[in-house]
This record gives sequence, C-alpha cells and structure tokens, in this order.
Amino acid sequence: GFGGTPGAPLSLTPLPQKDGNGKLGLVEFNVLWNRIRNYLSIFRKFDLDKSGSISAYELRLALEAAGYRLSKKLHELLITRYAEPDLALDFDSFVCCLVRLETMF
Repeated sequence: GFGGTPGAPLSLTPLPQKDGNGKLGLVEFNVLWNRIRNYLSIFRKFDLDKSGSISAYELRLALEAAGYRLSKKLHELLITRYAEPDLALDFDSFVCCLVRLETMF
C-alpha cells in the first residue's frame, strides 16, 4: 500500500506523535484519517476522467489545490519518482507524493 516497496511499512511522517512510541493513539489516528480523507477528496476532484489515476497534468492541478506551487523541474522529479510508465499516479502513489512534499516544505 501507498506506493513504495511492496510489504514495506508505510511511513507517514510528519505525523504528530506525543510520546514517540511509534504507535497511533486515537488523536493521532484522527489526524491521519482526516489527512487521508483530504487527499482522497483532492484526488477525486482532479481525476478528471474518473479513471482511478491522475495524469501528470492532473497532478499539477491537484498539487496546486493542496497548496503546492512547484517548479517545472520539481514536478518532473515527482512524476519520475511516483508515476507509472504511462505517467499516471494511482491514489497510493498520490498519497506518497503528498507525504513527501509535506516533509520537504
């Protein structure tokens, strides 16, 4: 799930953790759940053809809606890292992309 290496644990830093024990408490889970729901809302809005994936163009629109105005070079790097060979991203890859951006900015 969520892109990356199959079977590897999902790393959703920067998740706020009060005690740093690596486990999600109720409040932390709520933050994570709301974040994923927001990601899904953005993904659905910009999956213009309702294919279940977004194109490189749709990704740029979605990232701008999420508050990220990226250079052409950074956008291309994200496509290279997270997109399939057809240059489309599924929801899992989209989440990984946004999580990476959150850690960068």
